[in-house]
Amino acid sequence: MSAPLLHLIAALVSASPTPSPIYAEADTLWRVGLTRGLFLDTSQRNSPRYSEVSTSPWIRTASGDVLAEIRKIRYAVSGDRDFKLHVLASELDGAFNSDLPLSINEGSLWAGRGISGRSQVGVALSYGSVTAVLAPEIWGTQNRDFQTFSYPENVPRPGDIEERMRHPLASPFHYPPHSIDLPQRLGYDSGLYLGPGQSSLSWESASVRVGVATESFRWGPSIRNPLLVSNNAQGFPRLFAQTTKPFESPIGDVHAQWIIGRLEESSYFDNDPENDHRSLSGVIVTLNPWFEPNLSMGIGRVVYAPALGFMDLPTAAFDFVRSVGPVASETSDDQRPLGPDRIFSIFAHWSFPDAGFETWIEWGRSEEPRSLRDFLEAPHHSRGYTLGLRHNQPTTNSARLAIEAEITSLEPSQSFRLKKHGEWYTSRRVIQGYTHKGRVVGAGIGPSGSSQWLAVDWIAPRWNLGLFGTRMRLENEALYSYFPEYRRADLTLLAGVRGAGKIGPFRFEAAWAESIRLNYLFQTKPLPNDAYRGVDLRNQVLRLSFSATGA
Repeated sequence: MSAPLLHLIAALVSASPTPSPIYAEADTLWRVGLTRGLFLDTSQRNSPRYSEVSTSPWIRTASGDVLAEIRKIRYAVSGDRDFKLHVLASELDGAFNSDLPLSINEGSLWAGRGISGRSQVGVALSYGSVTAVLAPEIWGTQNRDFQTFSYPENVPRPGDIEERMRHPLASPFHYPPHSIDLPQRLGYDSGLYLGPGQSSLSWESASVRVGVATESFRWGPSIRNPLLVSNNAQGFPRLFAQTTKPFESPIGDVHAQWIIGRLEESSYFDNDPENDHRSLSGVIVTLNPWFEPNLSMGIGRVVYAPALGFMDLPTAAFDFVRSVGPVASETSDDQRPLGPDRIFSIFAHWSFPDAGFETWIEWGRSEEPRSLRDFLEAPHHSRGYTLGLRHNQPTTNSARLAIEAEITSLEPSQSFRLKKHGEWYTSRRVIQGYTHKGRVVGAGIGPSGSSQWLAVDWIAPRWNLGLFGTRMRLENEALYSYFPEYRRADLTLLAGVRGAGKIGPFRFEAAWAESIRLNYLFQTKPLPNDAYRGVDLRNQVLRLSFSATGA
């Protein structure tokens, strides 16, 4: 994007209408996508130019920044409905893992062992109320070898007939009845891939935007681990409709988004070509109550089900209101008949702009309660949650100190001892679970995972530097369900440094971290005197990002 255009956009911001909560974070055009990953922050809240606290970061899309800027120009130039062409900022991302894959919230990019990278270029075209964003992505990975466990093909499991046998790289911890398409590795060789990336086609009126898209998007206030939809998996093809300005109700301003999309199986799950696709119908509704403009609350629900192809999507468009029933907690270990499954969550975000402080919470269940009595007896049954906070402390010379913390838990609650239920994102009726091309659509820590995140960043107008650390406990349910012998939890500890800077029309971002994976794949070695020692692996992690953004 040219420097004059960016200057024009900046000059028009003050004259344009206040953007809706959907686009509240779209005041910069440094990056188009939402796929910065776990270390390079996925939120514009870390932008040096963003000094306020966002009040409604609920519906974040990759094209949101572009559409917001186009809207500003359209509003400012009264009656100008001529064709417009905008060149998007080109982007190049690099990833390196020395010993083990580590890839969370990186969209289409799967950072396996070795070197991986992604490049994106594109344009945005607008005519009147119609906007097309063409932003394809190309990515590749070296995919060096590392230790995996073969799927237990020799162990008879319900539903494992020959034509449905799992791929050797399929998850060894998620065979029926609670199944998921979560391969340990994407093939045995290096690869290069091309996809539509952050593309969309939409029509926008004064209050509604509708269209088709493949871009990444997130629901809810969580930065690291949104429970319903995150940028952990690459964007899936979908139809959508959303508000662009709030609906004014007696209790406050209401925003909403509806989607119907198609999820795809990875190439490393099973050998059945008849079950490769699923539908996903979802809705999110948020409320800014009239009595507290800095408080936002919301609810979201998704229902996913087997589908043969795109022709099945219209019949599943309103599955988000469909009653699914008690799929997960049946006492039998048999695979349930194929059918829909669901996840829902409620959330809230409260900001205090004068103090530079914000906090958020998201709470959900993978199984809805059967009744009010059922909920009161075990409200924690199949629950998951995310809690987070962020504080911006102004300092000198327009700089600030930002402290961010977030914790997430999807670990099974104590109620699983009395009421069997599957792990988050696994399913009895949808054998691929809640995934797209082998990646979880929701929280990147995956089934029965948990994490704690802490970061401290010094943020100046044109650069930032910070420290971060995280603890991730993976596949906690497997520790108790799949290993009769003594094992220890699979645990990742990671700490590193990150920074970013803008030099002329270029922006650079980098993060380096050292991690240790304790008890990798729950492996322990017996020692004398009935003692055990875990199999621990170290991993060097490097992330680089470059974009040409204009002045």
